[in-house]
Amino acid sequence: MSPLEISQAILIGCIAAAFVAGVVTRNVSHVDRLWSVLPPVYALVWMTGVVDNTRYVLAAVLVMIWGIRLTAIFAAKGGYAFSFAKKGFYAEDYRWDVLRKKIPGRLAFELFNLFFISGFQLTLVYAFTLPLYYLGQTSAPLGPTDYVLLSIMAALLALEAIADFQQLDYYRLRAHPEHANDARVQLGFNTYGLWRFSRHPNYVCELGQWIVLYLLLYNARGAHHPSGLGAVVLVLLFVGSTRLAESITGSKYPAYARWQRATPAWLPWDLYLTRLRARREFWADLRKASAASGG
Repeated sequence: MSPLEISQAILIGCIAAAFVAGVVTRNVSHVDRLWSVLPPVYALVWMTGVVDNTRYVLAAVLVMIWGIRLTAIFAAKGGYAFSFAKKGFYAEDYRWDVLRKKIPGRLAFELFNLFFISGFQLTLVYAFTLPLYYLGQTSAPLGPTDYVLLSIMAALLALEAIADFQQLDYYRLRAHPEHANDARVQLGFNTYGLWRFSRHPNYVCELGQWIVLYLLLYNARGAHHPSGLGAVVLVLLFVGSTRLAESITGSKYPAYARWQRATPAWLPWDLYLTRLRARREFWADLRKASAASGG
């Protein structure tokens, strides 16, 4: 089997395993546990025969660092919590339970699990990683544009790590009794660090890395390639995921609707243009609330 065929076999096996595990355990976050693991696995499989391709190796190393970082963050959030009494890995993304309640009947949900959660999502992981394989099939020499793109990809990786750590720090801050009366901390959502300028800075950096990976392929080939569709679909998936997550957050925290008006969901390009008044009002009211609570 060729490296590409081996990776396709891994994909099919993971889809089957994730679906069966979801049916047996009634927990469909097995896909979430595979999300960050599979791209580095594919990168290693595809490296066979192309270890002398510097462009591929550099990009593959960044993909593997991405996977290690995201897996560690997911583990820190309890994503790999395990118990034999609870049939193995028992942590589940809260959004799946929300969808489970909206989809009528067990059969309908399991079909959703098969075709969307397990089938579509793991295929998408394969698709947005696939430009890396074709990058290994190119022989054009490295040029200045390659180094710029690789540097941008590394910077986005670092910024995503910073955003994730800031989010974890916020969760710890929010849970600490010392900050029980701090109005800003108890908003329920993060407004510190990178999160002050974007509601989802981690999403921006996540999507940016896979887009840049495709741009590396485009630059090496000098032409578009169908594998770029994976990054496009990933962006569309994140649009839907953002809407779902924010609808849940908004239902839990009353101030979130005002934060949505004050801060962009992704790129902060209009932060101080159309949102200037909303931001001023949000921070002014928060300062008043903090003074009243003694926070």
